[in-house]
Amino acid sequence: MKVLGIGCGRRNGNSEILLKHALKACEEDGFEVQLVRLHDWYIKPCTGCELCTKLGRDPEVKAGLKEKHCMYPWDADDYKQLTDMVKEADGLIFAAPAYHLMPPGILTVMLNRCHCVGLSNGAKFGKEERRVCASIGVGGSDWTSLFMPIINFVGSEMLGSQMHLVDQMKLHRTPAVGMVLCNQAALDRATQLGHNVAFELKKTEGPIEYHGEEGICPVCHNDLVVIRNGRCACAICDYEGDPIIEDGKIKAIKWDGGIEITRWSPKGAEHHDAEQLATVKLEKTGYIFTEEQKKAMEEGRKIWGKYLEPVMPTRK
Repeated sequence: MKVLGIGCGRRNGNSEILLKHALKACEEDGFEVQLVRLHDWYIKPCTGCELCTKLGRDPEVKAGLKEKHCMYPWDADDYKQLTDMVKEADGLIFAAPAYHLMPPGILTVMLNRCHCVGLSNGAKFGKEERRVCASIGVGGSDWTSLFMPIINFVGSEMLGSQMHLVDQMKLHRTPAVGMVLCNQAALDRATQLGHNVAFELKKTEGPIEYHGEEGICPVCHNDLVVIRNGRCACAICDYEGDPIIEDGKIKAIKWDGGIEITRWSPKGAEHHDAEQLATVKLEKTGYIFTEEQKKAMEEGRKIWGKYLEPVMPTRK
C-alpha cells in the first residue's frame, strides 16, 4: 500500500519537514511512501471550457470504461502524471504554509482540473481499498482561519468527493524557515499523524475514524460555520443545525443528522446537480436553450468580446 505526500511550500521548509515526519511514520508502519512538491510540477490552470463536464455525461465514462479528458493534451503539462499518482495512492497527506489566511494558490490550481481525470465525482478508480487523507498546516501567525477548511476540502475531492479525513494539525507562530525543528512537540504530532493514517489504512472493515482535534462540524471537523436563514451551516459540508444558546451565547450546535445528508453523499450530489439545472436544461450534448436565448447570448458575447481588450504581458 502507498501513501503520497503532497507539499506546496518551501523546499525543506517547515511544512515539508512536518510532512516528511508523517511519511516516515507511514514508512515505519510498512507503507511505500512518495513525496511530491507541487512547485516542481507544471500544471496549466483550468479554462472553464467544460469539455470534461460534457464528457462526464458519456455513459461509458460514467461506467468507468473510458477516461475523461481535457482541452489540454496530456503531454502539455504534468497534470496527468500527478493525478495518476494520486489515484494509485491509498492515503494522501497534504502539507502547506498559510498565505493570506489560506493554502498557496497552486493547491487550488491542482484542484480545479480534477474533473478532467475523473476525480471529484466519486469515481472508484477500479479499487475497493479504503482511501484516506490528512492535512498539515503551518502559519507564521494565527492568520490561518481559512486554511484547514480549504486544504481538507482539496484532500476530500482528490479522494473522489469522499470525506475520509483521518487527521489534521495546524501550527501557528512558525515564520522562519526550519524553526519547526526547534519544536519537538510539533514534530511528534506530525509523526503521530502519519501513524494515524497508517492505522486506518491497515483496518479492513468498519468506518474510517477521525483521530485529530474536534472542530465544530462533526463531519469535516472544521470550524468554518455560516448563518443561513436563522440556522447554522458548515461552509464545507453544507451540514445544517440549530444553535444551542445559553446565557446569551452559542454553546453548541444541534446538527440535523449525519454524513448522509451532507455534500459528501448521494443526496448532496443530487442537490448540486439540481442547483445547476435550476435555470437551464441539460442533455447529453450539452445545455439546451431556445433560439431566442441562443441569439441573445451570441450577440451579447460578440459585443462584450470587442470591449476592452485585456492588457497582455510584455515579457517574452
